[in-house]
Amino acid sequence: MKSRLSILSDSEIEAIHRSSIRILERVGALVRSPRALKLLVDAGAEVDPARKLVKVPSGLVQECLRKHTGSFTLCGRVRKNDLPIIDGRMYTHPTGGCLNVLDVKAARARTGTTRDLQDLTRVLDALENIHQSGMLIHVGDAAPQVRDIHTVAQVLRNSTKNCGLTAYGVRNLEYIVRLAAAVVGGIEELRKMPLIRCGISPTSPLELSEDVADQLVTSATYGLPVDILPCPLAGGTSPATLAGTLVQQNAEFLISHVIVQLANPANPVFYAARPFCMDMRTGVSAIGAVESGMMSAAAVQLARYYNIPSDVYGLGTNSKILDEQTAFEKAMVGLLPALAGANFLSGAGGIDSGVTYSLEQLVIDNEIFHLIFRAVRGIDVNSDTLAADLVEKIGPGGHFLGDEHTRRHYLSEHYMPTLSNRTARTEWEKVGSRDIVSAAREKAERILREHSVEPLDRDVDKEFDTILAEADKELTRSRLA
Repeated sequence: MKSRLSILSDSEIEAIHRSSIRILERVGALVRSPRALKLLVDAGAEVDPARKLVKVPSGLVQECLRKHTGSFTLCGRVRKNDLPIIDGRMYTHPTGGCLNVLDVKAARARTGTTRDLQDLTRVLDALENIHQSGMLIHVGDAAPQVRDIHTVAQVLRNSTKNCGLTAYGVRNLEYIVRLAAAVVGGIEELRKMPLIRCGISPTSPLELSEDVADQLVTSATYGLPVDILPCPLAGGTSPATLAGTLVQQNAEFLISHVIVQLANPANPVFYAARPFCMDMRTGVSAIGAVESGMMSAAAVQLARYYNIPSDVYGLGTNSKILDEQTAFEKAMVGLLPALAGANFLSGAGGIDSGVTYSLEQLVIDNEIFHLIFRAVRGIDVNSDTLAADLVEKIGPGGHFLGDEHTRRHYLSEHYMPTLSNRTARTEWEKVGSRDIVSAAREKAERILREHSVEPLDRDVDKEFDTILAEADKELTRSRLA
């Protein structure tokens, strides 16, 4: 295996771990769920019921870390899209939960619709370097209380890939589980074939709301893979120092992990930290900052220290349009954790600090991921690739273009981009001086014309309509009452 980028030394990883354990033992975390508190009390944690403050002994943390499962598989609706989670295998997925979509032609962002989500998801389904689908945008034409449920329904209808999601609440999660179970043939089949994985975020610093903790317990009860998503903001909701943010993030991950493992020992978990910096001039989360990429790379190392798969924010940018800032921020922030050996890189299609989604950027990010994969693969060095005999044969003043060695190696050694233009300027001008955004748009339109997604079974589709109607009736009425 090729050597990996190390942002942290072994001793620094140990120091972050020890500091996190110290915080959980001495300071603790707020856990506002009676269900989670009972699990923690029964396991030997020290709980102040009035304050809902939990102090977790190091022995319990270590015991729960030992319970973690080994390799497992995220399943697609079509089994060719299954994703075995093993060390050394890297996958990608899109940004999730955007509020807006970017209309490039009108040069503005607008609220996303169900049709937008359908088109985005169908394009994503065809992109070879984006391995998982997700809640790319929350559909603005559904009732606010149930947008997450309607969004997941559309994703499952328009993609055959595994679906990552974040539910608005534990009751919403129950409805989403019913949708996924309908696709695979029931709850017990869903345990064997996890079509969805659940992203759940503690609140920084060191707090799990009742709903967040209940979602951890509920997801684990169903045996669903859980993305534990601490989102500390350095200088705002966590220390300004990167190391301090990593310590707090790690403590938030560990308390969440303990709850998941107490609810269902060996439940699959991802170390899915999203550590960012606050831009002190604006108060905005600087997800395109190089420090974000550095902390993501460090999070990958911490995950490996615990023998837990990692999922980090790869292609992040604060840019509002598809410009040079988008390009260099995504490349920089994505490449660092990739070289560290992340299991999943997030961020495809997102711009504007993860608030806005772009169809064109989704297609461009598919190409950026291919470039990242090529960099991670590294340089193969063996007697054939060293080509010393070939250089000796060709000699000074020759060329290698027509040699069999070149024909045999150029496709595997050199990535051939589909969007980037490498022709001479005169040739580029002859075909219309097309920029990469236009090329991406044309590719997306071609996919929408030509790519068909295997439809859900007709009975499953009808069951979706029933589940959605029940959710609308219960959740829109109960929250308006």
